[in-house]
Amino acid sequence: MKILLFISVIVSFFHFGFVRAQISETVSANINKKDIYVLGTFHFREHDFAKYPQDINMEVKKAICYKPDIVCVEWMDKSEPLDIYNNDYSKNIRELRQQMKLDTVNAMHIVDSIYMEFSKKPKSINDRLKLANYLFITRDYINACYQWFIIENTIKDSIKLKELFPENISRYRFSLYNDPDNQKREIIDIAFPVAFSLGFEKIYSIDYRHDQAEYGQYITSFNQRFKAQYGYDPLQMKSEKVVNVFTTWLESDLINKKSTYYEKLNSKECEDLLFNYYFDMFVSYCYDSDYQKWHFLQLEKRNWVMFELLIKAINESEAKKTFVLVGVTHKIFIERYLYESGIFKVANKK
Repeated sequence: MKILLFISVIVSFFHFGFVRAQISETVSANINKKDIYVLGTFHFREHDFAKYPQDINMEVKKAICYKPDIVCVEWMDKSEPLDIYNNDYSKNIRELRQQMKLDTVNAMHIVDSIYMEFSKKPKSINDRLKLANYLFITRDYINACYQWFIIENTIKDSIKLKELFPENISRYRFSLYNDPDNQKREIIDIAFPVAFSLGFEKIYSIDYRHDQAEYGQYITSFNQRFKAQYGYDPLQMKSEKVVNVFTTWLESDLINKKSTYYEKLNSKECEDLLFNYYFDMFVSYCYDSDYQKWHFLQLEKRNWVMFELLIKAINESEAKKTFVLVGVTHKIFIERYLYESGIFKVANKK
């Protein structure tokens, strides 16, 4: 019985994407062959930028030369609770509403109206500030930060910027701009410059975290039971092993400059390394029901919904070319779905 279960689970691992791609016909039926540029990254901390600044600039230039119609990033859709990324969001949003005397009842309409005005007349700094504040209270956090980014890169006068961004306003941007544990700085240093250079007024969010509270309990239960029986945490052990291999492999070419960090991170070798890691995890622990549930919710479902949100963004914007910036693990899943759909061309796939 266990052998049959193992075989069925392994088959589902290989064919899950195909089944999902068949279902996706209802989602993407109106899309003709589209170009997608998927750049895999890791979520930077502050010290990482000192090591790889030239790599970042090179990738920004490549993405700009690609001339996408939209930019999509690994950030939660505004329908999701933002507390995952910013624990002080609820407090900050109340302060912002009170300080700026914002019309919360008509906030969504005001955002739409400002965007509409942007298409008809030159954009003023005051309009952008107003838009950023209303985007923030409507939970479109990433686009609020993007408008603040545009303002910062339009006005170079530090004194003027300080007047526009008093300390308590700057605090609202803390989780994206300043928090060293956020690990989403690549959005500011890659996605924002690409969108800004191409004159875009908005960024599309395609992350999904609704099930985090649910899948967390399964992996905790699995780890605790395994540790109690065998004396060690299996996921931690395998993760530490792959991190060591991964880090050594990534940095091996940096010494002799055979390739840039991003070129290695987005190579077939990296894809194979990650796939082998997840496959090894899956084969090792697929017999455990808690692990199965975690794998489905955290890996398959989360990445599938990110793919659906990507399709939604392409549909809404009618984009023919799309630049996508996500963690490298998400990249291998999303590219798998794109390939299996049969209606997308991954532009930077070698």
